[in-house]
Amino acid sequence: MTKAEDLAALLASADRNGGPWWSRTDGNIHAPAGFSTLLVLRTLPDLGATLANTPALNEAVDLVLSFQNDDGSFRYSAHASRLPCITGEALAGLGRLGVNDPGIDAGYKWLAESVAADGGWRCPTMKPGTSPATDLSNPGATLFALDALRFRPDTPDEVTAPAVAALLHHWDTRAPQGPCHFGIGKRFLKVEYPFKRYNIFYWVYVLSHYEQAVADPRFQAAFDALRSTTVGDRFTIEAPNRAWAAFGFARGGAPSDVASELWRQTCQRVQPPR
Repeated sequence: MTKAEDLAALLASADRNGGPWWSRTDGNIHAPAGFSTLLVLRTLPDLGATLANTPALNEAVDLVLSFQNDDGSFRYSAHASRLPCITGEALAGLGRLGVNDPGIDAGYKWLAESVAADGGWRCPTMKPGTSPATDLSNPGATLFALDALRFRPDTPDEVTAPAVAALLHHWDTRAPQGPCHFGIGKRFLKVEYPFKRYNIFYWVYVLSHYEQAVADPRFQAAFDALRSTTVGDRFTIEAPNRAWAAFGFARGGAPSDVASELWRQTCQRVQPPR
């Protein structure tokens, strides 16, 4: 399938989960985790979708904005809490689509004011366990937040620099940390797309937008590990998601044009042409 065909098929699947725009019948925009409103909206721009060429997506944007709390954070259902991972994921999707809405500034302000003690972000509703590592920031939430904050280049370094440092430190330790126990192991090192969760491709792609990371040897080590999986500049999805099997760009065992283009963009930021 071509990128245009995949885009058309993805848009045609908007009622797949029972609710509008990939939401569930109970209104949840984060579940099912493998094919949710939030994930699809972050993926559509990679296929060339914009609000200008796909005006119907304004309805999907309105749906996401309807889940914003008064303080700027986002929830994923009628009763969910204020979560940095959901807020980051929502803002990243809106940023990719180029959404300009007054509420977005409030969302970024909430993120900037919700940084954990170690510089990343963690779920405030999750109690730490018996290990001190569970009270550290959640690397997955931190990655989502940094994905969103790259669309706000005026964000103070005081906000982004510690978060970048926290993810680089996690590359060193690789140990499960945060209340959701995100670690770096075999599953992390297998290429995934779409960017559903904490994964080496998503990690390198997001951090490549931050000069502080690109200059760091730990980032270079991750970049080299990811590059070793390519053939030329072509990417094959090593850990495909069954929920996306109908779309050519997300199938395992074959090069993905969309993932390969994102990889080329990453390389240009890391190793710009001379």
